[in-house]
Amino acid sequence: MEQNKPLGPLEPAESARPGVPTEAPEAGRFRAPLNPVAALFTGRGPEWVRYALLGGVLLVAALLPFVIQSDRWLTLFTIVLIYVVLASGLNIVVGFTGLLDLGYVAFYAIGGYYAAIIFVQVLKNGFGLDISEMWWLTWVNVLVGGGLAAVAGSLIGYPTLRLRGDYLAIMTLAFGEIIRIVANNWVGLTRGPSGVSGVPKFAIGDFVFKTNFRSYFLALALAVISLFVISRLVRSRVGRAWTAIRDDEVAAAAMGINTSRYKLLSYSCGAFFAGTMGVFFGQYLNFIHPSNFKLMESFVMLCLVVLGGMGGLVGPVVGAVIWITLQEWLRDFEFIQLHPEVRGMVMGIVLVLLMIFRPQGIIGGRRVPLYRKLRRERVSKE
Repeated sequence: MEQNKPLGPLEPAESARPGVPTEAPEAGRFRAPLNPVAALFTGRGPEWVRYALLGGVLLVAALLPFVIQSDRWLTLFTIVLIYVVLASGLNIVVGFTGLLDLGYVAFYAIGGYYAAIIFVQVLKNGFGLDISEMWWLTWVNVLVGGGLAAVAGSLIGYPTLRLRGDYLAIMTLAFGEIIRIVANNWVGLTRGPSGVSGVPKFAIGDFVFKTNFRSYFLALALAVISLFVISRLVRSRVGRAWTAIRDDEVAAAAMGINTSRYKLLSYSCGAFFAGTMGVFFGQYLNFIHPSNFKLMESFVMLCLVVLGGMGGLVGPVVGAVIWITLQEWLRDFEFIQLHPEVRGMVMGIVLVLLMIFRPQGIIGGRRVPLYRKLRRERVSKE
């Protein structure tokens, strides 16, 4: 028996299974190698290009606060990082699994109100404790708030995800509105329209993340960790099941994939990241109000995914950076200050033009590679 060994890039197989045509030796001989610039947009090419690009982006993000000393723009970029995680979490549901979720802001609200209620309403007002000394709880709340949002996603998703298409969108939209109305009307727990103030900031002992400079780096760390976890998820067996459901749910079920279970898992994973950002948002602003979680927020998050490109890791990041930064930049124009409604029209025109000329999104052509390398091996001779 001849020992198996991998073929070269242009080396044809000496034998093949009966009835299966072998690839011609000339196949791929005239395919020009991708240059590094083209590889950035196609997701192919040498792997060092992706790592170099990632390192460059992280370096720019880390140096940004040292270059920009404005508190206004540091606050803006912190909000951008929050929306990066929110859009990436929604992309799990919409981009990788193919489910339309219009109530994603509900999980964002659950995380934010959890942090506010547990600190202010329960520990401070209920038990009279000094919450400034419980700095360790600010970090625990990130995971607990995300877990609570994931549980809520499972409870709501179990009956909801049996639906498809427009019916699923209407159900998720209704859920988002229910959470906001409950937060607005349950005065005894959420203080209703008055909101909950006095939520403590993140701290490590006496070191408090109270400046915009420190808060930005904390948001950057949470965003990097979240994107890393999401990238591992979508490249795993679970991620392949999600993409199979997105491409053809009937075919995925025929291949043995439990579509109901994986759709519910997708819904819960997306909710987890929204809950973690809700906790960060509440402790970053020290205040939570029902107006922070309007239905329009769900539409904005969906626009970020569509703008950057669904089904990839880079798309939601690009969409969040462009959309949130452009909205704030437009405020500097005197005409926009006199007519603030024009800003929404401009953003709408941007989306319409994108749908006409590039419906897959800005980075939509670059999907996550589920397999790094595909190689052919010789067929053993017995």
